[in-house]
Amino acid sequence: MTAPLLLAAYGVVRIIGKSDGVYGPGWDWQAAHLLALAGVFLFVPGVLHLGRLLPRGPWRTGTVAVTMFGLAASAVQFSADIWFALRADDKAGMQALSGDFGDIPGVDLVVYQVGPQLFFVGLLTLTILAARAGRMPWWSPVVLLAGIVLPPVTLDLLPLSGLLITAALWPATRGGRAAAPTGGDVEGPTGRGATATPLRRAAFSGGTAPASRIQGLADNRPEVYAGPPPRVTP
Repeated sequence: MTAPLLLAAYGVVRIIGKSDGVYGPGWDWQAAHLLALAGVFLFVPGVLHLGRLLPRGPWRTGTVAVTMFGLAASAVQFSADIWFALRADDKAGMQALSGDFGDIPGVDLVVYQVGPQLFFVGLLTLTILAARAGRMPWWSPVVLLAGIVLPPVTLDLLPLSGLLITAALWPATRGGRAAAPTGGDVEGPTGRGATATPLRRAAFSGGTAPASRIQGLADNRPEVYAGPPPRVTP
C-alpha cells in the first residue's frame, strides 16, 4: 500500500515546488521524482500479489508481464528525469537533454508514450480479473479507474489519484473479498493419523471454530505493498 501513497506524495511535492514559479532543476524536482521512482519499484511486489490472487493461466501471465513492462518503462522515465536535473543548470537545459534522449529510436514510444500507460492498463485488468474471481470487491476496479483517469486531466490531481488507487487496492492487502477457501481449510487427509485443520475439527465436532483461530488463518495470506508518470515528467 506504500506505492500509491508515494505517488500521492510525489504530487504534493510537485505542487509545493511549483508554488514559487520555478520547478526543476532543484531539490523539489529531485525529491518529487525520487518519491515517484520509489513508488514505481514498490508496485512490483503489489503486482505480483495481485497476480497470485488469480488462477494460473495465460491471462494472468500475460497481464502481469504487460504490467511489469509498464513499470520498467516508468522507472526509466523517472530515472532519466532525475539524471537530466542533475546535469542541467535550468529547465531549458533539462528539456534539451530530454529531447536528445527522446530522439533515440524507440525511446519516445517505449519510455514516454506507450510504456508507462501499459502499467495502468495492466493494473486495471488485474483488478477486474480479481473482482470477477471474487477476490476483490466490485467497486475496486471502478475506484481504480477514477484514480487512473484524473492525472491526464491535470497533474495537480496526482495526490487525489494516489489516494484513490490506495483505496482501490486496499482489499487486496486483506487477502481479497469472499476469497475461495484454500485446500488446507476444507480438504485434507481423512485417514488414520491425519491432522485436521481448525475448521475441519469444528465441523466434525458440530461446533464452530473460534473467531480468533479463523482470523489467524486469514492473516497468514501474503500482503501487497501497494500511479501515472506523464517527456520531461512534469
